[in-house]
Amino acid sequence: MFLFRKILSIFALFLLSSIPLVSGTVAFADEKPIIAYVKVLNGACIAINGKVERSLKLGDPLFKDDILKTKDQSSMGVSFRDNTLISLGSNSQLKLENFAFDPDNNKLAFAVELVQGTLLYISGLISKLTKDPDEDLRITTPAGTVTVRGTRLFINAE
Repeated sequence: MFLFRKILSIFALFLLSSIPLVSGTVAFADEKPIIAYVKVLNGACIAINGKVERSLKLGDPLFKDDILKTKDQSSMGVSFRDNTLISLGSNSQLKLENFAFDPDNNKLAFAVELVQGTLLYISGLISKLTKDPDEDLRITTPAGTVTVRGTRLFINAE
């Protein structure tokens, strides 16, 4: 009987604690989908989307059309939903132009624009699954565009 009450109380606690999660999930349904998260953060880094600027913290979500900026003596690491990894060095600016990761429906896209600074890219699942890397994987810089075919690369844009 004691064990039954204990299990019942744990179940009730679980139900009560999940109510805010359910209502929170519904509230975010109209927002842009999360495409990546901040995994490493050193110094002051911000994200700009439209006219909204926000200071970034570890674990913060990132969205399509976010412009990521690192300041002096700062850097950041970003992990995308397909496990693509990007690191930005000091005084860098990167626009997250396009991202789609739905392999079941063959919707794969990764496109960023490095406006200035340094970027280290380590490819994720999109590079392995795409049938058209020239269209689906793109890193644009002021000097040109790089199409990625499953690799690591370092770019410095001045």
